[in-house]
Amino acid sequence: MIRTPSLRCALSVWRRDLRLFSKLWRGTLLPPFLDPVVYFLALGFGLGAFVHSVNGIPYRDFIAPAMCASATLWASSFEATFAFFWKMDHSHLHENILATPVEPEDVVLGELLWGATRAVIYATSFLVVIALLGYVHSPWALALPPFLFLGGLAFGALGLAYTVLIPRMDYFTFYFTLIVNPMFLFGGIFFPVDSLPEWAQAVAWLLPTEHLVSIARTLAGGEGSLMTVLGHSVWLVIATTLVTLVPLYRYRRRMVA
Repeated sequence: MIRTPSLRCALSVWRRDLRLFSKLWRGTLLPPFLDPVVYFLALGFGLGAFVHSVNGIPYRDFIAPAMCASATLWASSFEATFAFFWKMDHSHLHENILATPVEPEDVVLGELLWGATRAVIYATSFLVVIALLGYVHSPWALALPPFLFLGGLAFGALGLAYTVLIPRMDYFTFYFTLIVNPMFLFGGIFFPVDSLPEWAQAVAWLLPTEHLVSIARTLAGGEGSLMTVLGHSVWLVIATTLVTLVPLYRYRRRMVA
């Protein structure tokens, strides 16, 4: 049976992760931040020399906002997989936390909130870079971070759902190869989803990337309407809520057992 998480206890887990990050950010911030920068430079200026526009939008303007979504995807996924498994299984940090009044559901929610927070830090940093380079064309970009947080929750929920089901860290190769990489490559970041076969479009629509990419392009690129943002946000909320039920249920059984 799933117990309703306590927000107060979940925030105590979140604050613990934030304090640790505040001491280590100089060594941990740069590598994930450089990842979308390298992809943007390689594809925006490399492939962009051959693909001049997509749907009338210059190619670099097309992919720049979407790379914020990719930064969210990678940061949140790593935090929900390798980092979470290490705390749960190897360092036994979660066992120590559960010796306090914090319940298993509080740990799941706290780690989920932290993964989304870390994703927002990376993605917002990249947003500032593309804004300085002139690839942000709407003042609505200032409203993007909360939606990046929502996307981070969605990606984190998927990662946690997988992490609490696997027995060993070796199994993460399957998750990143079969789930994260396809979300990255076929989520509308580098080309429109509607160019895919119909069955692939249906799969892409079910996953968070396509929705977060559409939100980023609308707010930072000035393409689309605010109703589009609302529709994609509603789906992200529903999907995140449903997927989070898996780690909430499974993590308690795993840790109590």
